Amino acid sequence: MKRGYVDCDMGQLHYWTAGKGPNLVLLHQSTQSSEEYMGMIPYLEDKYTLWAIEWLGHGNSCDPTHEPEMGDYTRTVIQALDALGIDKAAFLGHHGGGSICIDIAASQPERATHVIASGTGQRSKEDTEKLLKHRKEAPEPIDESGSFLNKMWGIYAKLGGPRTSLDTMHHVFLVNMKERMRLYDAHDPILKWNKAEACAKLQCPVLLMQGDLDAFVAGQEKLLEALDNGHRKVIEGTGAFLFYEQPEEISKVVDEFMANS
Repeated sequence: MKRGYVDCDMGQLHYWTAGKGPNLVLLHQSTQSSEEYMGMIPYLEDKYTLWAIEWLGHGNSCDPTHEPEMGDYTRTVIQALDALGIDKAAFLGHHGGGSICIDIAASQPERATHVIASGTGQRSKEDTEKLLKHRKEAPEPIDESGSFLNKMWGIYAKLGGPRTSLDTMHHVFLVNMKERMRLYDAHDPILKWNKAEACAKLQCPVLLMQGDLDAFVAGQEKLLEALDNGHRKVIEGTGAFLFYEQPEEISKVVDEFMANS
């Protein structure tokens, strides 16, 4: 595995790459990092060149100087692809990363051979507004006793699946807590973005994937209806961290989709 940085118009983005073969770009979920995909390296590196890019305000990438819109996240990832010479690739993203993959393929159809959007759905306008309102009211204030950490752990620990080890949950929890110290949270602009409109423009094969216990996913069946060449795969017994939980199984799903579509 090799690490590096590329310039974009809002700073620098960090990435790692591994393997050989056709390009497979990996975009992590909001408030996580490219570590989300490291478990897949042993299962895919003999078939694909993996490029895991950490988008603005995540991992080791730069913090933006103003709150980004959805278009900022997409544009800067595209700038990273240009800098790395990735003219054609398959795109795999989880949650917010899946939305960016869809947006890239919709705006630059010549670049995308496949899109795999994991944990990506389409809420109604009313449900989206309710969720945005809840997120505005929900932040747990930091207190001197540290009890907020226990409360946040109680929420976060429920997002995994029955096979998620405590070590894995501890890891993703710490990554999330660190990301919450960043100035801007990517969830809100991504929630406001209309995925269905972009999906209607996609020309390449698309796989919508989700863990059946992923509490973040809603309306994926509705999003599937917007796709001309769409497929769906539900991974049983997995929650919001399926790439940590079952990297070998997910790698097989990805490889089979790429090979057969």
